[in-house]
Amino acid sequence: MSRILKTVGIGVLSVTFCMTLVTVALSVDREVYDKPEATKSGKTIQGKVVKVDEKDANMQRWDVSVQNGDTGEVVALHIDKSTTRKDIQMDPAIGDNVIVKYDEKSKHAISFLTDARSHN
Repeated sequence: MSRILKTVGIGVLSVTFCMTLVTVALSVDREVYDKPEATKSGKTIQGKVVKVDEKDANMQRWDVSVQNGDTGEVVALHIDKSTTRKDIQMDPAIGDNVIVKYDEKSKHAISFLTDARSHN
């Protein structure tokens, strides 16, 4: 009898742990969009990184050119620590598919979201 209770208890704990893990994993993506910076006004483009000028990787500052997937226009943008990114450890790389929200006047990226599957 105790063996059955032990097996059932382990099963219940496993299911609870898995459900919690899934909830936490899904909430990580939401964190990016829940930050105040993500609600700032700006222009949003979806495209591909065509050029990366590294200003200072230690300070997390780059000048990046992104080609708009809809219009083909290339936009030069500035990324730094204040830019919201999904994975802060991932440096921008040529060929990355990105969604970028930026200020049209200063060309500063407010958010720079990289599709991790496309990252080199």
